[in-house]
Amino acid sequence: MFRALKIIYNIIAVVLINVFLIFLTVINFWLFANGEAKLIYIIIVIFSIVIFFTGSFFIIKINGLKREKTALVRLLEKNEEKLKISEIEKNIISEVFFNIGEGILVIGGNGKILMINPKAKKILGIKEKDIKGLPVIDLARLPDIQPIAPYLLSQNIVFRKEIKLKYFIAELSVMPIFFDSSHDDYKKDVNFQPEKNMGKLIILRDITRESSLEKIKNDFILSAVHQLKTSVASVKWSVKMFLSGDFGKISKEQKDVAKRLYERNDALIFLIDNLLDAAKIEDGAFFYKKTLIDVQDIVESAIIFFQDKIKGKEIKVKFEKPLQRLPKIIVDKEKIRSVIQNLFDNALKYTNVCGSINVFLKSDQNSIKFQIKDSGIGIPMEQQSKIFNKFFRAANANNIETNGSGLGLFIAKKIIEDHGGSIWFESEESKGSAFFFTLPIEMVE
Repeated sequence: MFRALKIIYNIIAVVLINVFLIFLTVINFWLFANGEAKLIYIIIVIFSIVIFFTGSFFIIKINGLKREKTALVRLLEKNEEKLKISEIEKNIISEVFFNIGEGILVIGGNGKILMINPKAKKILGIKEKDIKGLPVIDLARLPDIQPIAPYLLSQNIVFRKEIKLKYFIAELSVMPIFFDSSHDDYKKDVNFQPEKNMGKLIILRDITRESSLEKIKNDFILSAVHQLKTSVASVKWSVKMFLSGDFGKISKEQKDVAKRLYERNDALIFLIDNLLDAAKIEDGAFFYKKTLIDVQDIVESAIIFFQDKIKGKEIKVKFEKPLQRLPKIIVDKEKIRSVIQNLFDNALKYTNVCGSINVFLKSDQNSIKFQIKDSGIGIPMEQQSKIFNKFFRAANANNIETNGSGLGLFIAKKIIEDHGGSIWFESEESKGSAFFFTLPIEMVE
């Protein structure tokens, strides 16, 4: 506005000067006719110079304004193009958000729902058309939302969990999201605090069909493995009777063959038990029967259980017993036994002939700690992060021992953590491994 007024002022000034110049020229002719034009000529020259520079300045200004106008037009065109691109991107994002296969719910730092797509409404059973701006605490009160309510309100905002809802089974993922304080919803909020502008992004993936197929698979495995275990157990008892001489006297060669068969049968039963446990874990049917036990008794019985393998590989096993008997704890005896046997079995498998295995058992005020250390092949550093994964076996383990399911450590971790304990290991390739687990003494009766 100011620039436009300035231009108008300059134009008026030039016009007035020219009018005045014409007036002076007329006077000049009149004076010239009377012989008195010398002074007037000087005045006219001065005014002509002034008019020249004023006109030049005005022309420069006009050209400058033209250039500015051209630059402004280009800038406006660029901005218009950017706005069009932004609008296209906005439409694409909107289409993706409303048609994506996962349910998405965005909660602002003020605890209100900012966005929710149709898939999330369907999974959560929300029938209201518009719940934008609704406090999440009000959403959590809806009957169908109850299974997910604690996670909507939880302060722990980075996790993933499987949730069973009324009509769906969903994989829930919650992660943090940060908002700009200039967001309209925050501007309207008089209680907005800039330091509390962290909200949540909640993703709900419908895994109902996957869970159904997984259940069918696990049911089949459980049924098949149960049948297999029954048959293998029958073979075991038959071989045991054969070795005991119930079918008559046997030769040394027959006895050696029967012993190998008995050992392989035991290994097969051990594998079947692991398969059963893994299937039960996946099916949510892995239960515990807790009783008061002495962990030292279980460790000693495990060493006895593996005596034939220990002698066969000439491995030196040393059990460093605690100076005093450890306190008894309430755990599932058979589950803890399977953990110790799995760890012992791994140590025996991957320790070379004439190697060593050291077992330690001790306690402090809070927990009982078990450790088994071997002089075996160790675990490659690049594969150590996967050691507790289901079916995982290290590359060097496959080279030395072809038999193994990769389930033992997966099951052991589940059992120990379900008992409130921790399990971990230390290992260096070619130098051996040490596995540890703790069980809290808070379980003492």
